[in-house]
Amino acid sequence: MRAYSPITTSGCTPSRKPRSIIMVSACHLAHSEMLAAKSIADELESLGRAELDDLTNFLAGQSDWMCGGLLIEACRAMDHVQVMQGFGRPAGEYLPAPDFDLLTRGWNVLLGLLLPRVGKFTGIPIAESTEESRHFVLSLMHAAGRYVMLTDAAERMRNGMVEGTATAEGFELAISEPTLVDFFHDQVDRARLVELQSKFRAEETSPDGPAGSALRAEMAEQVFPWELPCGVMIGYTSTRNIDAAFLNFIADSVLDWRGDAGIHPDAKLEGCTGADLVTTAHMLLGRYLQHVIYVEEARKRFPDVNHAMSLTIWKTRSELIAELVAIGTPRKLAAAVIEIVTVKSGDAAFFLKEHTPSFPMLIEIADGYLLMPISAIFRNPFKHIRMLREAASQAMLNSVRVHHERWMADDLCSLFQGNRYQRMPGQTKLRTKGRVITDIDAALFDYVTGELVLFQLKWQDFASSNLRTQRSKAKNFVESVENWGRQVTSWLEEHGVPELCRALKVKLPAGELPRTVRLWGVGRSNARFRSLGYEGGPSVLVLTWPQLIRLRYEIGPGADVFTQIAERVLLETSQPIARSPIPYVMTSRGSQIVFKDIWSSLDER
Repeated sequence: MRAYSPITTSGCTPSRKPRSIIMVSACHLAHSEMLAAKSIADELESLGRAELDDLTNFLAGQSDWMCGGLLIEACRAMDHVQVMQGFGRPAGEYLPAPDFDLLTRGWNVLLGLLLPRVGKFTGIPIAESTEESRHFVLSLMHAAGRYVMLTDAAERMRNGMVEGTATAEGFELAISEPTLVDFFHDQVDRARLVELQSKFRAEETSPDGPAGSALRAEMAEQVFPWELPCGVMIGYTSTRNIDAAFLNFIADSVLDWRGDAGIHPDAKLEGCTGADLVTTAHMLLGRYLQHVIYVEEARKRFPDVNHAMSLTIWKTRSELIAELVAIGTPRKLAAAVIEIVTVKSGDAAFFLKEHTPSFPMLIEIADGYLLMPISAIFRNPFKHIRMLREAASQAMLNSVRVHHERWMADDLCSLFQGNRYQRMPGQTKLRTKGRVITDIDAALFDYVTGELVLFQLKWQDFASSNLRTQRSKAKNFVESVENWGRQVTSWLEEHGVPELCRALKVKLPAGELPRTVRLWGVGRSNARFRSLGYEGGPSVLVLTWPQLIRLRYEIGPGADVFTQIAERVLLETSQPIARSPIPYVMTSRGSQIVFKDIWSSLDER
């Protein structure tokens, strides 16, 4: 990997005089390049901070009532943009990918700035949502997004992930060559798994499938214009069959989100379990998706109604609890779940610090009044809930993460069912003279090929967009897996494979020892970190959980399953990800910043 750290004088000391001129010149050039990069990074940081200062100063001059109105309009505008972008309807209302990304990046910051100003009044400040009002709050969100993007680009420049050059108009930025080595691989693995899963899921589980089309026709008959002093919105009546259908439509996503967020059903949360949280939230999320489709159908029948204003709804806390109780949720449990998923003014610091876009299911806009942004269905709401609550409670963090290792081991073993495999999901400690040297999180033995695979399972959370957090966790992952590999290898050299089999309680066929022992390190979301400056050795094969699931199903019951998985992992890791850069020009404080390829379209199938 290219070195971006300063080159010391001693490192430039020549052995022969003629060569010294070249070496010293090279060192001076590298040092000059580093100073230039630092200068550009500092300029980007300064521009970003100025964007935030402007936004903060503007909001400081507004009343609490006005800030409450801005937050409501921001939810409406974001909900409208998310529906248009996510559903592609009506045609032609897409935003360019970089602008949409800047809006979502800016959402957390704007929310963090507005939250301390709400909850101080009774009732909800309601005004009509117009194209002009939505454009205004989107401009605030975009400014916040520019702050996030510019400061993030500065940090990535300092870490050698982005290269920059000064121009007469401003700066040009591009992803550095070392970053391209494997930066996109883990993202693509997740997308490939989603694509594979979609092939197995029935059309009946989509509102755009045949069942959804019939349901839409029924829903179109149930919508009507709803006249209010602040404009004409959309109203509708529903049925239990439609409610149940949308719970079914979103069920697969809810289960995927739960697994991705790492909320085990047995996790003990405040006033409920992980299962209680997910089940109750499922009810709300089904309503959100249902509401979006009702608004879409109403837009077709009544084009003059304000469908953008109709997307974001609100209820009192007591009304929402009563609705959940009416469908069978115990009142105490309903109140506990609503408390966990509701974002309040006291949560502002989290959103200002954490720039990973988080769209809450509920926002307390005033005492007893809750906004219900439907944007929550477009990103994993459970991941946001977990990150928010873990940031404020060590007990919450521990109660969620205590289940991860065994959960992942059980899921691993479920991928290799049947008599062909012996599954060892429990942790096995390897000892020397009574002292624990290391442990094995899970193991699989293939009776057909005689292969024994030992697993180190890592459920690290890479959801944060903070680069320092990412680098710290990447370093921990690589060092931990490498250290495990060395310890297991050393233990095997001392004790041998027979003792390993006894420790694992492997049932050997006719007493034959395994022909091959493999060491695999599996990261729940990420596993390749050369782009962040950390690379493991060859003793442990590293792969991501989505990659393992996909390859297991793509390869199927082959003759050499583990061999083929290992070969495919190495092949895919070595292949560059095909991508098409999406150039973007940003203007900030008179400077023109050209992002040459910071945004890309990944050219997957």
